[in-house]
Amino acid sequence: MSEVEFFAQMKRFEAAKVKAEQGSTREGRSSEYAHLLDGPELPAPPRLPQDFRDGQLSLGVRLKGEPHVILSDRTIVTAEKFGATDYGLGSGPLSQEGIKQFLDGERVNGAELITRLEAFVTRYLSLPHDAGLLVAVWIVGTYLYQVFEYFPYLVLRSPEKRCGKTRLLDVISLLAFNAHQPTASPTEAQIFREPREDGGVQLYDELEGMTHDRERWSAITSVFNVGFHRGAVVSRYKKSGGNQVKERFETYVPRVIASISSLDATLEDRALMLFLQRKSPTVRLERFSPRHLARVAQAYRDACAGFALGCAATIEACYRQGEFPGLASLDDDRAVNLWEPLIAIASVADAEGRDSSLTDRLIGLAERIGKDRAALASEEPITAMLEVLRECLGDSEEIRLPTLDLIGKVKERLGWESLSPKSLSTRLQPLGLRPSHWREGKKTVRGYELNKKIVDELVSRYVSCTDPLGSGTRGTSDTDRVTASD
Repeated sequence: MSEVEFFAQMKRFEAAKVKAEQGSTREGRSSEYAHLLDGPELPAPPRLPQDFRDGQLSLGVRLKGEPHVILSDRTIVTAEKFGATDYGLGSGPLSQEGIKQFLDGERVNGAELITRLEAFVTRYLSLPHDAGLLVAVWIVGTYLYQVFEYFPYLVLRSPEKRCGKTRLLDVISLLAFNAHQPTASPTEAQIFREPREDGGVQLYDELEGMTHDRERWSAITSVFNVGFHRGAVVSRYKKSGGNQVKERFETYVPRVIASISSLDATLEDRALMLFLQRKSPTVRLERFSPRHLARVAQAYRDACAGFALGCAATIEACYRQGEFPGLASLDDDRAVNLWEPLIAIASVADAEGRDSSLTDRLIGLAERIGKDRAALASEEPITAMLEVLRECLGDSEEIRLPTLDLIGKVKERLGWESLSPKSLSTRLQPLGLRPSHWREGKKTVRGYELNKKIVDELVSRYVSCTDPLGSGTRGTSDTDRVTASD
């Protein structure tokens, strides 16, 4: 076949192909697959611990040893009839007495519930300026978090130990939806398996201790980074019959994370941050004893579940309309996403009493925390380092600080776990601060000689007059900070 004949044949083939495709398009073939394409798509199976669909909230409970579901329409069905799989549900949030009260039509006043919860929390923690309200509304929100596209984590930060982080975790563990006990060293599997088992709130204490193991920390934060978003999943492979089978795990549950030092910026970006300080010696709080509070805590859990089941549809409608003018001052879209669920809950609770006090207070707190969030996000490494140097100097005009001591303070304050003597020197040299050495007895010590006048001069050059360093804080005024007690 000559070259001319070859190209002519190829041209005929192309023309035939185009004609066939056009004929197929004209005739249409969708009718052949109508049994697959017509009708609504099958929804995903419902989640047993907590779900929201068709305007109804459902909460999983175990009755007579078998998993059941309580629905907003005040009915109970078996998990099998509901179409949900039991991956290890516990007893659920409601007591039998609480279930009876809900089925008999008892209604829970949302405003009263939130006010009582705030009072309960602040009996054991000193949380001024409406932080107690935030905790109370957040706890209520854990009973219907499946209503929302996003639900914020709470991150508890403090400059040192004994500032109330553990106490607050313990209080939340008593009251929140299917809450787990606080743990300081979670595994990756624990973090992504627990949500489908009981959908319960996860509580983590002293999490800064895990950042040393980079591989493990990276695996854990990869789950945290998606777990505030409804429907987010992680995939893992397991052996089945000699093959590797992919298994998907939903990671969406409320979480509270406590840490002295800062954590990953991506994690903190998904959270509402509370800065805790050690309480004043003059503040007197009640003794916290979970053992003696078991009955009271169960009554609060019953009330939270009853309010959630009764008002979920109204709260969802309020949330869906997405119009919260009070949040307009927040320039960060992510921050708005985090606050909207809580504002929706407070708005519906206020509507019952024809009041707006809870919503107004919560929006005011959102504005203050938003300013703190913006200050932290804009904080440059130089600003952060100067803050540490000023803290080291305190009221002294001049000090000598060994290199390892300064590294320890920077790690504790800023969470820069990879900081080494060399990288510290690299950060300080552009500021004109170079390491030196001196004698202490027979020992030569390498470190930094810090002078208050020099550090203050650096602050005046690198820190604007509106920077939080001007008041000696990290973007949070004393009146906006949370004060607590262990």
